[in-house]
Amino acid sequence: MNKNCLMAFVAALALTGTAEAAEEPFDACTGAFTFVESDATFEDFDFWLGEWQVVATETGELRGYDKIRMIHDGCVMKQEWHQMDDLFSLNASPNRLRGTSLTGIDAKGRWRQLWTDNTGTNMILTGGIEDGVMVLRSEWITVPRPNGSTVDVRNLWYWHPQPDGTIHNWGEQQRDSETGPKQKYFDITYRRAIKGGPAFNLRVPPAAE
Repeated sequence: MNKNCLMAFVAALALTGTAEAAEEPFDACTGAFTFVESDATFEDFDFWLGEWQVVATETGELRGYDKIRMIHDGCVMKQEWHQMDDLFSLNASPNRLRGTSLTGIDAKGRWRQLWTDNTGTNMILTGGIEDGVMVLRSEWITVPRPNGSTVDVRNLWYWHPQPDGTIHNWGEQQRDSETGPKQKYFDITYRRAIKGGPAFNLRVPPAAE
């Protein structure tokens, strides 16, 4: 919450129970993040806002549709992901991946995302802008192996805005430690969803005679 947000919130509290309180304007979360020492700003992730068709970076094949919008007075980003293939479907599951995330800046001045989906996956990732790339890292978890041993893993997700308005997005899984090996498990490109554009052709049924 920036200084303007905080002032508006305090003003609203002071007027609780009056007609004026309902009319008190509340500024969106824009500008510098001021109440902790951080380089993060609420505009850092604005490039991700919008409706997107998402394709495999290497082949251009359609992978999914994504919608990202601001909620809660412009302080939180909400993502609604719709997978259009079976890449991440569970065995014997009739459903393709559907996921939602909520993303904002936490009290330590870090970008923080909560991801949850219909496979039962729930992750919290934190990070920020690094050399022009938004990088979010999940917490470490211990995963059992078929042979009875275990391995520590975490996920790293990257969003790199491109000069042409697309976004290069990829994910890696890292094993063992901060310096452990990484394996990429998705590599996609976001393109603005344009009605009538590639992979987004609306077919209107012919009028009845």
